[in-house]
Amino acid sequence: MVPQKFLEIQRWVAGQVSPYRLKHIQGVAQTAVRLAKRYGLPEEKARLAGWLHDCAKERTRAEMERWIRKAGFRMDPVEEKMPALWHPHAGAAMALLKWRIKDKSILEAIRCHTLGSPKMDPLAQVVFVADFIEPSRHFNGVNQVRATARQSLKKGVLAKASITIRFLFEKRMKIHPRLLETWNQFLLEH
Repeated sequence: MVPQKFLEIQRWVAGQVSPYRLKHIQGVAQTAVRLAKRYGLPEEKARLAGWLHDCAKERTRAEMERWIRKAGFRMDPVEEKMPALWHPHAGAAMALLKWRIKDKSILEAIRCHTLGSPKMDPLAQVVFVADFIEPSRHFNGVNQVRATARQSLKKGVLAKASITIRFLFEKRMKIHPRLLETWNQFLLEH
C-alpha cells in the first residue's frame, strides 16, 4: 500500500472512534505486525487490517446495516439478531467501499476478528489473536494467551476462543455457533 494512503486511513480511523477505541486499534495493529513478523506473514497487510478492524465499532446500527448492505455482505441469522457482531462486517465494507481495499485476506481478517472462522487464513488468525492480546488488554488469562500465541498461532486462536467461550458461558450470554466452530476446528489442528 502507498504510505500516503495508509496515513490517510490512519487519520480517518482516528476521526471515527473515541480515544479509548483508538488506543485499542493502535495496540491491535502493533500486535498484529509483531505476530505477522513472527509467523512470516505480510506485515503491511496485518497493520492495515489491525487499523481497520474496529473502524465501525462505534457506528449506529443503522449506519452499520447500510454499509453491510451496500457491500453485499451477508450475515448469518444469529448475527442479524446480535448487533454487537455487526461491526466486523461494517468495517470490512468500509475498507472495501471507502478505501477500495480488495485484498480478500485483509477483508477476511477484518470480518473474522470477533468470532473467528474455522477456515480463516493465517492473516485472519493474526488479527483474531491480536484483538485479544494487544497491550491495553488486562483480564484473567490474557498473559497466558500472549505466551501461547508466541509459541503457536493456531494455539493462540484456540486459547482466545477458549477464554471467550468460558467468559460468555459464565455470564450466561449467547455463544455464536461460529465461535464454537472455530474452537472445534482449531482444537483438531493444534
